[in-house]
Amino acid sequence: MIDTLPPLDTPLDAAAHPHVYPYVVQRTWVDTHDPEGDISEPFSNDVFVTLVLDGPAGLRRLQPRDLQDAGLTFEAAFAQAASNLSRAWSARHFEFGIARLDDGTFIGGCRGNWMAPAGGLVLGNLYQSMVEHFDMPEFAAIAVNRTFLLAFPTDTKTLSSLALRQLVEEGATGAILPISRSWLRLDGDWPSAYRGEPAF
Repeated sequence: MIDTLPPLDTPLDAAAHPHVYPYVVQRTWVDTHDPEGDISEPFSNDVFVTLVLDGPAGLRRLQPRDLQDAGLTFEAAFAQAASNLSRAWSARHFEFGIARLDDGTFIGGCRGNWMAPAGGLVLGNLYQSMVEHFDMPEFAAIAVNRTFLLAFPTDTKTLSSLALRQLVEEGATGAILPISRSWLRLDGDWPSAYRGEPAF
């Protein structure tokens, strides 16, 4: 099952720019809606970020012609979208932080609404808080579903946590639209495919 956001039905004019946001999607979304990759950027082979407009009628997906008609490059539109996302986080539309699971395992995450996965991957706030908490520079992340991104250290103790595995399972099989169970690498640069064999 993939996200079926309708396309933008109004011009992407200057009044709309503050309402454009990054949006994390799975590969099948890109294959269906952006096969040329004109309006999406990969994090890995099966997790991508695209652009959406949050308008009065709900979320609308942008298409290459929307940017062309507005005289915008993807890079310029993405920079605007990331700035909008940062403002949305400041306004507490979604949250990030460190949590302790029932078995004592500490993890990081971003949750709250459809902005959360992009917030955890595009903005540096989650990564920075994890560096400060765990005192290490690299983590794994999973864009579990439309409203939840999970991030965690890759030490043996964390990876053996049954509570962590259950959290991923519940998030990926619940009522909220799943994105991907594949692991991403968070190291302070653009998120990328996890290097190594995921433990689950």
